[in-house]
Amino acid sequence: MLVRFHGVRGSNPTCDVRTWHYGGNTPCLEVETPVGHRIIIDGGTGLRSLSHAPGWGPDATPIHASWLVSHYHWDHIQGLPFFPPLYESRNRFEFYGLGPDGGGGMKAALQGQMLRPYFPVDMSLLTAAQAFNEVEPGSRWRIEDATVEAVPLHHPQGCLGFRIETAHGVVVYATDNEPGDPKGDEAVRYLAHEADLLIYDAQYSPAMLRQRQGWGHSSWLEGVAVAKSARARSLVLFHHDPDSDDATVGRFVQMAREQRPETWAAAEGLQATLRAPTVAFETTSPRVGPRVTTRLPVRVRGRRADGSPMDAEGFLVNLTLTGTYVVVPDTPELSSEVEVTLLETDQVSTAMPGHVVRVDTDPETGLPGVGIVFRVEDEVRRFVNKR
Repeated sequence: MLVRFHGVRGSNPTCDVRTWHYGGNTPCLEVETPVGHRIIIDGGTGLRSLSHAPGWGPDATPIHASWLVSHYHWDHIQGLPFFPPLYESRNRFEFYGLGPDGGGGMKAALQGQMLRPYFPVDMSLLTAAQAFNEVEPGSRWRIEDATVEAVPLHHPQGCLGFRIETAHGVVVYATDNEPGDPKGDEAVRYLAHEADLLIYDAQYSPAMLRQRQGWGHSSWLEGVAVAKSARARSLVLFHHDPDSDDATVGRFVQMAREQRPETWAAAEGLQATLRAPTVAFETTSPRVGPRVTTRLPVRVRGRRADGSPMDAEGFLVNLTLTGTYVVVPDTPELSSEVEVTLLETDQVSTAMPGHVVRVDTDPETGLPGVGIVFRVEDEVRRFVNKR
């Protein structure tokens, strides 16, 4: 069972270097069940990335897929009019979602953003959107080899969380949920019970959450609490705030891991592979920015996947304003914290902290290649200036 992240930002998309690593597109996930059936969750601007993925383009075989819509706020549906597979009649998408607040039906709610004068074409051209199913909270139903359950979350105008159960594991999608409502708190813990992968709304810091009560979102700290009480195996922090830069999201992950080590931050291109009881993470389409190509000796300190310390010397291949790619004879754990130190002391004298976002094989040397995003923006800029 595969889970791929195409959009991870909440509220509205961002496009700047400060949010480049985790990504600025609004929510969109792709789930592939063990038999190969594809389920899309939400339809934010991340849909554009999905349309470019293997198996979704115009040269692919006809697509028969299911679509779960948590609710109808713009950041969760604004990508639908820009998703080319919806305009091809040979494809078929079956939608499942909450009956919209105020009535009118699911199809009408999705069509609203395409009415004149907001969009030049209407819903009638989305010929692949062939079925719309309004889901009652608490419902369970089958989609191919998966069982899906929908539970109401605490969010203005309503929202559904989804639990997808297959023979390879359980994925729970619980975004746009505000803690503090007894029924809502109980519902999200029920939904997340012993899930292999819990994807949870972590838009705010705990302090910001106290300031924005009633906005319908949560924090990394509450995500840790839910994962602990529900005994979820892996936690993915999701729905990042537009004003949270990469360094901020990285701090959220670091603080969450102090209480629950199996915590990750959702990033565009992140893929989780479930085969219970294990969940493996990898980056399938790394986020890269403008690079300075170079080759400098470095030392990388961190930890391996088994928890043992790692201290290896290698060389830096290229550099961006927010990270680097190094080649070393050892492999740190994906998403673990590392320190990178240049061995040429006239360049920089301090270690640059960061976290591992990519582990692959360098094609030139055959050694492990490690992508690292820096946590301290000032250190990066000082390093670049010295180059």
